[in-house]
Amino acid sequence: MNQKERVISAIAHKKTDIIPYQLDLTQGSFHTLSEHYGNDCFLYSYVGNHLIREKNKNHTFIDKKTFVDIFGVTWRLDQEGGDIGNVKGCIFTQPDIKLFDFPEPNAELIKRKCESMINEHPDVFKIYEIGFSLFERAWTLRGMENLLMDFILEEDFTNDLLDRILEYNLKVIDIAAKYPIDCILFGDDWGQQKGLIMGPAFWRKYIKPRVRAMYEATKKHNLYVAQHSCGDNSELFADLIEIGLDIYNTFQPEVYDVDKITKEYGKDITIYGGVSTQVVLAKGSPDDVRRETERMMGILGRNGGYIVAPTHQITTDTPLENMLAFIETIKNQ
Repeated sequence: MNQKERVISAIAHKKTDIIPYQLDLTQGSFHTLSEHYGNDCFLYSYVGNHLIREKNKNHTFIDKKTFVDIFGVTWRLDQEGGDIGNVKGCIFTQPDIKLFDFPEPNAELIKRKCESMINEHPDVFKIYEIGFSLFERAWTLRGMENLLMDFILEEDFTNDLLDRILEYNLKVIDIAAKYPIDCILFGDDWGQQKGLIMGPAFWRKYIKPRVRAMYEATKKHNLYVAQHSCGDNSELFADLIEIGLDIYNTFQPEVYDVDKITKEYGKDITIYGGVSTQVVLAKGSPDDVRRETERMMGILGRNGGYIVAPTHQITTDTPLENMLAFIETIKNQ
């Protein structure tokens, strides 16, 4: 089986010759491993990643630490070569939808990124990623505290804002689906270390209907649906399954009861993640990493439905020996 076939079998909850796997890295950890292997093609030439992800982003850098994203939001990185950073300022200073002209998707950018995946990695499962897909995009435009207050005080504005973001995303889906990719991944952090940022009632009122629309649009094109959302989203698994989720990332063992979640929802969704970047990869020994990776594969991968991976991109402070221990374990199944 090739990488794409393994992932599709895992989504169908069929056992495969090996559990499909993925190594996701921040820029700093990528640089560390590139130096170790002596090239920057190691993720596919040596590791054998099963997924390729291209993001719907096109940053314009003002200086080495400051950039403007595809929606016109300004970000400031903590250091050169950082991965995300912090939002500077607030585009919607008032709850007035007329204050901002929403962008149109860049069809040429999407075409170039999809064709790159198709041409360079024909046997790998191809994902087009819409990051900051709803709640996160809304708070980057409005500010987190303002948006959470708007959920209560400015219902009309909140609905207008989320609908305009949804409209943009639906157009991106339609453009990406013109190319023979496999999946759309929506990135949107809803969880804290314990529970939801906005609580389940507001999530179901404002977020769920738009997420449903994005999932339905994706399924209309016969593509798989993946959702990235950090934190404790255990209250939402039944909702996400109901509206059509195929792959859930990230799955943090320090947040979830792994056995319980697997028993309740493991037959309905494919878990992508599971090996903690917060604890074992960052703070454990190489033997700890091997044991934990094997444990996750044993629990989550016993009946298909699992892509073994770090819970998030491996951070720069992770020891090289731990990254190599993870790679060794997933390759030597």
